[in-house]
This record gives sequence, C-alpha cells and structure tokens, in this order.
Amino acid sequence: MRLRRLAVAAILATSACYHQIVNTGQPAGTTTIHKEWVSTWFWGLVAADPIDVSKECPSGLAVVETQMSFMNGLGTVVTLGIWSPRDVSVTCASRAAALPRGAKEFAIAPSATLEERIAIVNEAIATSGELGAPVVLRFTSITH
Repeated sequence: MRLRRLAVAAILATSACYHQIVNTGQPAGTTTIHKEWVSTWFWGLVAADPIDVSKECPSGLAVVETQMSFMNGLGTVVTLGIWSPRDVSVTCASRAAALPRGAKEFAIAPSATLEERIAIVNEAIATSGELGAPVVLRFTSITH
C-alpha cells in the first residue's frame, strides 16, 4: 500500500506542464516553424542547442512558444529526466513594417517626373525636421 502511494505521488510530482510564451513586440507574420522534439538535458537545466530560423524569418521573430507536450513529458519520465525534450513553435515577424505613431507619409507615384519626385523628397525632409519625427516615403505602383 505504501509503495502504491509513493508511485502515485511520483506520478503527480512529474505531471507538471511547462509552457512559456515570449512576445517580441513585432507584428506576427504568417510563417511558423514548429519543432516537436527539441532536446534539453537534466530536466531542462542544460539548454537546447540554438534553433537557427534566420533564413525562414528574415524580418525577425514575433512569438516564441516553448512547452512540454504530453509525449515530451513521457520521454522525460522514461529517461528519468536525463533527456527532457520540448515542443517549440516560432512565429516570424511580418515583413510589412507598421508606420511609427504620428508619422506622416509621402507617396511618390511611378508617373511622377523627376522634378515632382525631388519636390516630394524635399517636403518630406523639411517635415521631418519640423516635427522632429520620422516620415515615410512610399513609392506607389500601378496595379493592373
């Protein structure tokens, strides 16, 4: 009977879930990378090798989510914590950057002459100096 209680206590003690979400503040894009078996060692005390997502996420990261799934937990229990895998999901940042709050936008049409383009750029420079804030120059395109 005492052995049974000890076994139940051990199962309850090792059944805890692990879940961590890191938001970088960048707007989330549509690309997500998911790795189900990222190896950590000794109950997670020895960290996993870095996951290189620089090719998949050229604009950076928006969200990194790390958790121990049921199957990861089972692997940890079977190896007595020596191998402690994690489930990692990375959401890439959106390529489209949001305008800074209060930023003024200047659009340059593809049909604009050189003089018009120079005038718009000069106006943007002057406005940025007056406001002490960034401005955005947007080169518009013709859609067919």
